[in-house]
Amino acid sequence: MLTRRKLFKQSAVSAITMLALESCYSSPEIPPAPDGLGHNFEFLTPADRGILSKLTPVILAEGLPTITEQKALAIREIIVGWDIAVSGLPPLTQAEIRKLFSVLDSNFILSLTPRLLTGVPDAWDNTKEIDEFLNNWRFSDPQSLVTGNELRVGYMGMVELTMASWYANPRSWDFCGYAGPPVLW
Repeated sequence: MLTRRKLFKQSAVSAITMLALESCYSSPEIPPAPDGLGHNFEFLTPADRGILSKLTPVILAEGLPTITEQKALAIREIIVGWDIAVSGLPPLTQAEIRKLFSVLDSNFILSLTPRLLTGVPDAWDNTKEIDEFLNNWRFSDPQSLVTGNELRVGYMGMVELTMASWYANPRSWDFCGYAGPPVLW
């Protein structure tokens, strides 16, 4: 017979087990945040910037410079562009982007369930795993009862903000053959 005392004991054991699993399953630390080239970040936290530093090369792939120093500079400029763009969005949209980053930050408390549901990478240094994660979100089932269309919307938001941040940068124009905006007399 299940008594209230047994129920409390089982609940406590379950909670301790979940916390133990959480601490064992949590992934390596978020990558270090690159500097902001003198920009004072208004929205992005260091963890957000670290995540973006790993997502950006996978999202843009061949769209970035191939020389290591130029690529690193481009990634930092894209992250600054992200912060500028998101800082100008309405508060409700900023709140949604904050939720997105809280799911991507696999080290937040009780991250096991969101990570299992969304497929966030275990290792931010594994580009193949990041690519698979992005494709899973991109092609997620909009009819899913658990995640619905949220994963696809999250994917589109990450990709669109990343691409806009890079292709709005005049340094990307030569690479893609764009001569720049027309000059009005």
